[in-house]
Amino acid sequence: AVGLTAAAIAVALVRRKRKKAARVVVIFSGKRKCGKDYCSDLLLELFPKGAGEIGRLSGPLKRAYADEHGLDYDQLLAATDYKERYRSDMIKWGDARRTADPGYFASLVLSGVAAPILLISDARRKTDVEFFKKRCERVYVVRIQASAATRGSRGWVFQAGVDDAESECGLDDYAPWDFVIDNEPSNAASTRRTLEEIAALAAAQTRNTFPL
Repeated sequence: AVGLTAAAIAVALVRRKRKKAARVVVIFSGKRKCGKDYCSDLLLELFPKGAGEIGRLSGPLKRAYADEHGLDYDQLLAATDYKERYRSDMIKWGDARRTADPGYFASLVLSGVAAPILLISDARRKTDVEFFKKRCERVYVVRIQASAATRGSRGWVFQAGVDDAESECGLDDYAPWDFVIDNEPSNAASTRRTLEEIAALAAAQTRNTFPL
């Protein structure tokens, strides 16, 4: 009975922590090399230290994939040829996991969050958005766009089985977006203004519980 009581207390403490964390989630979506990481990093810089953190749905996926296949996890995280070598198979492997449990990777990210504002830098499917909308107080969904020419200048090359897969196209017909950012080099000032607007909304949403 004592063990059960201790376990119940531990669960209650975890639930209490979860209620205080990630009140606001900002979800970024977009094609490869459109600048999702860039916009996530820039938005994070607009918050005081500890007020926000970035969660990448690909993080736990790559960790589990690396462990299962004996690969270098850090190399899979980096923008390298090593990651590209395994990208197609990793997508298929992740899709199989999501078929069994659509919220599997999102739940791993959310369970590790301590900050009141969570930035998801790589949403790819409607189930990703639905997961956070069901569990978090306020969710802003942001589409990052860039022309094929701009993406190409950043290293993008079309890859069959990747760029035409659900992982790249699953949110193409999503609506409505809370914000759409045209992340072109000539549009840098507008990109920053939009991120500042998102930051202000997120800060206002969390200020009473988490002073920023």
